[in-house]
Amino acid sequence: MTSTETSEQITEKQRGFWLSAFLVLMFIANPLTAITYFANPQAITEIYPSASTGILYFLGLMSLVNVVLAAMIWRWQKLGVYGFYCVIAIGFVINLYIGIGVMGSLTGLLGGVLVFVTTKKRWEHFS
Repeated sequence: MTSTETSEQITEKQRGFWLSAFLVLMFIANPLTAITYFANPQAITEIYPSASTGILYFLGLMSLVNVVLAAMIWRWQKLGVYGFYCVIAIGFVINLYIGIGVMGSLTGLLGGVLVFVTTKKRWEHFS
C-alpha cells in the first residue's frame, strides 16, 4: 500500500465536525446526567412525581450506556448507532410516562436525528 492510498483512507474515514462535536457532548453530558440521577433522585421526583426512584436509576444507567454507545460510534461500529436509537426510543416512552409531555419528549428525539444526519453519509465506514 502506498502512502497516497493510506492518506486517502484516513481522509475518507473522517467523522466531520458535527458528528465529532455531538459525540464529545455525549461524552460530557451523559456522565453528568447519570450523576444527577444517582445522587439526587429526590429533586427530580419533586418535579415529576410519576418518576419513581427506580425509573430514575434506570435513566441513570441508560445515560451510562449512552457513553458506551458514543464510544462505539466513535469507533465506527453500527451497533453503537442502533443501540443509541433504542435508548432514545426507551427514553421517549419513559418521558411520556413520567409526565414530561409530548413536546418535551419529542425534544429528546433530536439526538437520534443528529446521529442519523451525521452518520448517513459516512455509513459505509461503519462495521
